[in-house]
Amino acid sequence: MKISLVGLSGCGKTSIYATTFAFKKPEDTEKFAPTVMYEVRNHPYLGLNVSIFDFGGQEQYRESYLEKTEVFKETDILIPIIDLHDKDSFQEASNYFSKIVNVFQSFEKKPRIVIFYHKYDSKNFEKEALEVNYQEAKKIIGEIFKDWDYKEYKTSIYDQEQLSMIFRDLLVANYKDLQKQVENTQDLLKNINAKIIISDINGNVIVHNVSGISTGLQLRADLRDFISSCNTLRENFFRSDSVKFAGSTEESEKEMNIYIFKYILSVLIMGENLSSKEFQDEISQLLKDMELFAQLVVKAHEE
Repeated sequence: MKISLVGLSGCGKTSIYATTFAFKKPEDTEKFAPTVMYEVRNHPYLGLNVSIFDFGGQEQYRESYLEKTEVFKETDILIPIIDLHDKDSFQEASNYFSKIVNVFQSFEKKPRIVIFYHKYDSKNFEKEALEVNYQEAKKIIGEIFKDWDYKEYKTSIYDQEQLSMIFRDLLVANYKDLQKQVENTQDLLKNINAKIIISDINGNVIVHNVSGISTGLQLRADLRDFISSCNTLRENFFRSDSVKFAGSTEESEKEMNIYIFKYILSVLIMGENLSSKEFQDEISQLLKDMELFAQLVVKAHEE
């Protein structure tokens, strides 16, 4: 899958990538240098290799892309990004996006369009002006994509949870029948009295009910390393597609179980008395659903 991030210089493309996929905090991005030409970053997600193209937004680079249009080929998802803090740039961004639309029309291809009205935050900006700028940008940019089936979001790197969920939904949508299951699972977790994290084996969060466990789309390092170690044991010691690990302590009733389904999906459950019948009744349906989820992902790859 190829995701292309496009926009003018300084609109926040690289910061979006860094805070969603690369474990960075918003404050870590303040001294980022402008992207030269374009950068390609690969990110595994549910066994899918995702290539994220970060197109530098300086004028000379934009002209280069439009002259050598093959750089846009094979784009599955196009994300135009507009800087809501820079009202004077809206028309220039509009002109750029119009030319990109023409490129895809020449390819006779329509990627999925997801518009980010970005920097929708009041850090170093007047809150009252944000909505005014958003409404104006929406009129200008929306006109360009009026004949396309597109989605749009107000985004900010200071809301990493929202950005990660947007990208999660984009990536999960590549698998048939999974989006609804993800939504149902999120609702189910609200009613289970345990801390539950569902991710792929690379530590990309799919759903969870635990605060502070991720930086953007990725689990924090200790949990990510733990899942990776369990998956290595599954592969090299158990030599099985699916496996369960269980841990507990004599000093308390705390327990931890991790399930790996079809070498692709991890379900981490932390709580007290996990082995009790009451808890098992609550969790059994979740595990059945996640086993099916993993089977669907594997089937999609085989197809």
